[in-house]
Amino acid sequence: MAEDQNKAVSRRIWEVFASGDLAELDDLVADGAAYHDTQDPFGDQRGPEHMRSLMGMYRQSFSNIRFDIRNQVAEGDFVCTMLEAQGDDTGGLMGQAPTGRHARIMLTVTDRMADGKIAESWATWDTLGMLQQLGLVPTAAQQPTASA
Repeated sequence: MAEDQNKAVSRRIWEVFASGDLAELDDLVADGAAYHDTQDPFGDQRGPEHMRSLMGMYRQSFSNIRFDIRNQVAEGDFVCTMLEAQGDDTGGLMGQAPTGRHARIMLTVTDRMADGKIAESWATWDTLGMLQQLGLVPTAAQQPTASA
């Protein structure tokens, strides 16, 4: 049941992320693994070190970060995980001052597995929704209306 093992690795990475004990990343992420996310400030990095940088940034921003897997599908070497992420912005995000606000977003990550580790990932998440919940970007309701 390689697909079940692949799903377990994809699930475990979120548990490690939430726990903050990032030492296990070496067992979960292949050296040279690529992570594709248009919002990734560490896009030039690869492998477990890249994930340590990315996870460290979000853990510093959201001190009580939490992930709840809502659905997971595996086929061959690919695992698609849909999850809900949430936390309070207590540390500031990407140079912004902490807002103290709570954000809850959905994200989908597709992992390609090789030799029992994540070799490549593609992430899609509600960046705009998170920024709006944190008060860093106005919502549509907060936009001034155009006068005729």
